[in-house]
Amino acid sequence: MRLLGLACGQEDGSAEVLLKAALTAAAREGTAVEMVRLTDLSLVTAATADTGDDAAWFCDRLLDADGVIVSSPTYTRSAPGALKLLIDRAFGPRTDVVFVREALARREDGRTEQQETRGILGLHTAPDPRVLKPRVAGFIAVGGCPSPHWRTLTLPTLHALAFPLHMAVADQMEVPTPGGLGGIVTDPAAVLRAERLGGAVARQLGLPHDEVRFLGEPGTCPMCHLDLIVLRGDRAECGTCGAAGRFFVEDGDVRVDFSPSGTASSVHTLTELEEHHRELLSAASLEPDPQEIDKHAAAFRDSVPVLRPPRP
Repeated sequence: MRLLGLACGQEDGSAEVLLKAALTAAAREGTAVEMVRLTDLSLVTAATADTGDDAAWFCDRLLDADGVIVSSPTYTRSAPGALKLLIDRAFGPRTDVVFVREALARREDGRTEQQETRGILGLHTAPDPRVLKPRVAGFIAVGGCPSPHWRTLTLPTLHALAFPLHMAVADQMEVPTPGGLGGIVTDPAAVLRAERLGGAVARQLGLPHDEVRFLGEPGTCPMCHLDLIVLRGDRAECGTCGAAGRFFVEDGDVRVDFSPSGTASSVHTLTELEEHHRELLSAASLEPDPQEIDKHAAAFRDSVPVLRPPRP
C-alpha cells in the first residue's frame, strides 16, 4: 500500500510538521509513504497552456497511490489559493469515477476513442483505469488564529480532492497553532492527534469505499462530518457535501435531522456522482448552436476596456 502526503504550507511549517507526524505513523503500520510540497509545483491558470504545469504530474502520483493525506494552513478562513488552483487543474471529468467508468464501458462496447474523449470525458485523453481504484483520505487543517470561525472553510476545501475520485475520508482534524514557523511541535496533543489520523488512514488502505470507517469527530453532517450548514427555508443542506435534511429548534438549540434519503445527495456518494454525470450529459445535449452563440456574443466583445499588467 502506498500513501501520498501533500503539504500545502511553508517548508518545515506547522502543516508540514503534522503531515510528517501522520505519515510517520502510517509508515509504522507498514505503509510506503512519500510527500509532495505544494510549493514545489508549478501551476498555471486554466486559461493558459499546459506548458510548465505540474498538475498532471501530481495527478499521476495520486493515481499511483492508495490514499492521500493533505495538510493545509489556513489563509483568509480557507486553504491557500495554490491548492484551489491544483484542484481545478488536476481534477475534473478525467478523475471522476463515474465519467471514467462510463468511458471504459463505452470502449469495451466498441466506441471510438474520439467518441469516448469528447462525449464522455470531454478531454483529449484516454480514460485511466487507476481512477477506479479504492482510496482513503485524511485531512489536516492548521490555523494560526485560536477562533474557530477563522478556520471554517479550510476542511471543506480539502474535501474537493476526495469526492471526484470517490475517496473515503477516514479522519480529519483542525487545530490552531502557536506562533512561529513550525510552532505546532510545542503542542504534543496536536502531534499525537496527527499520528492517530495517519494510523486511521493507513490501516484502511485498500478497503472498498463503504467499508472505510470514519474515525474522527462526528460533526453535524453524517456524510462529511463537518459543521458547515446552509439553511433554505425549513430545509438544511451540508455546505461541504450537499447532504440534505431538515432543521429544527430544540431547547433553544438549532439541530439538523438528516434522513437516509437526504444523505444520498451528498457528493461523497456514488449515487450523487452518477446523478451529476447524467445532469452534465443532459446539459451538454442542450448547448446552443455555436453560430447562435457567436451572433449574440458579438455585442460584448469590445464593450469594456481591458486592463493588462505590463510585460517585458
